[in-house]
Amino acid sequence: MKRALALAFAAALLGAALVDWTQRSWRIAVAIAALSVVGVVWALVARDLRWPRQLLVVVPLTLWGVAQLVTRTTAVPYRTHHDAALWAMCGVSFLLGSQILSDRHARHRFLDALMWGGAGLAVIGILQFYSTPTKAYGIFPMLAGGMGPFHYRNQFAAFMEMTAGIALWRIRFGNPVSASICFAIMFAAALTSPSRSGVVLICTELLAFLVTAFVQRAASQSSLRAIILILFAAGAALVAGLQPALDRMELHVDPGDLRVEFARSTIRMVEERPWTGFGMGTWSSVYPGFANVDYALVANEAHDDWLQWASEGGIPFALLMAVLVIWLAKPAVDSVWGLGLLLVMAHSAVDYLLRDPVLGFTWFAMAGALAAWRD
Repeated sequence: MKRALALAFAAALLGAALVDWTQRSWRIAVAIAALSVVGVVWALVARDLRWPRQLLVVVPLTLWGVAQLVTRTTAVPYRTHHDAALWAMCGVSFLLGSQILSDRHARHRFLDALMWGGAGLAVIGILQFYSTPTKAYGIFPMLAGGMGPFHYRNQFAAFMEMTAGIALWRIRFGNPVSASICFAIMFAAALTSPSRSGVVLICTELLAFLVTAFVQRAASQSSLRAIILILFAAGAALVAGLQPALDRMELHVDPGDLRVEFARSTIRMVEERPWTGFGMGTWSSVYPGFANVDYALVANEAHDDWLQWASEGGIPFALLMAVLVIWLAKPAVDSVWGLGLLLVMAHSAVDYLLRDPVLGFTWFAMAGALAAWRD
């Protein structure tokens, strides 16, 4: 039963990703409904429950917004209501991951489904970039800057980072040819996105794997797998095109860059309420009162998840997230397939990635699997 649930779990996350291009609320409703169905079925058939210790951190994180509403410490209650529901679903995703994916065979099915799904989304993203960059699937209008089914190219790159780690794991412990093809497609998509941080991080992911293959495991079979990966990745990158990534990397950070100004203002927000924060989901409403410069634009996010968490939930909330990441760091490296989770959290220091519900749910689902991982 766990194997079927694992496939349903992966299908729920991938199905939610397919409709992430729209800005309408039903995009979030699809993700929550799909995960809720999986959760209900799991609750009905659950046996042999094992509670990972990381729940000591995850439970406070997922209930933080609720606590802010109860204690009336949020500056904008209706926004905190919205974000509290999303964080609660992140907790549900973690719980489902730790329970359903504790079984080795179920976990492998889940990861394989995400790997192939990520490769499929990568193909969609590359085709869209070169044919209809402002239309999802070449049909539905979407905001400029989106890619594939994601309405923001950096979130698309983050999904590639997460699923690429799974492909690297399969190269080492599974079929090196098919997994190399999947990684190569995702690698090419990340280069095409073009997200500067995404390019740097997925190249770092590839380099770390190659160093491990050639240095720590110098066996001929391991080296052969690395060579196959290099050939496929280089070929896919050349076919997809390197120019978008090169153009993006040539852009320099200006001292007056929006992200720098957002960071300065967000730090002042943290200084104003270091312990309680202004309320989960309230950054865009509170930010104008701390803005240094008026760009005549709507500032939707801080472009730094870590600073935004500290401003909305207070320093304790950001510290809890840091504790969770550190707690999962060793199993993430040892498992190989969890490497992408660490990269996404590093990427989150310069962008708003987990603000996207699909990415947040997927990250916590894989984190739950890591918490239960033993082999």
